[in-house]
Amino acid sequence: MKKLVYIALIFFLNTSCGSRKIDWKKEWSENRFRLEKLKNDILEKGDLKYQSGNNHFPDEFGYPFDDGFSINSYNGHIGIDTKKTTITFYMDRGLLDHYSAIVFTNDSTVIAEMDANVKNGGNDFKIKENWYAVND
Repeated sequence: MKKLVYIALIFFLNTSCGSRKIDWKKEWSENRFRLEKLKNDILEKGDLKYQSGNNHFPDEFGYPFDDGFSINSYNGHIGIDTKKTTITFYMDRGLLDHYSAIVFTNDSTVIAEMDANVKNGGNDFKIKENWYAVND
């Protein structure tokens, strides 16, 4: 019995901790209009429809992954500050500290950090102004 549990645990950790290979260019190409529409809805309706922190995709949203999205506003109070917002659309939440996402931000501090990450090479890419693909 212990061997069976041990094998199941190894299998789970290998499949959960390993990162999925995600073609962010393809995902952006196929989903950019839906992502931009959802981003616009978040910025327009803010606290009326969404919450700061983790959110589920709306039922009508056809995003290919079921990992939700996160809204972070760095405004010093509860709520969504639409002028300083970062929205992380998860493609793979991973386990522990790994994740892959398409990120929108209009926060100048986050933009500077993201641009520095892109400039330093690695797995992060600038898609277009205010939009990034992150593979951490």
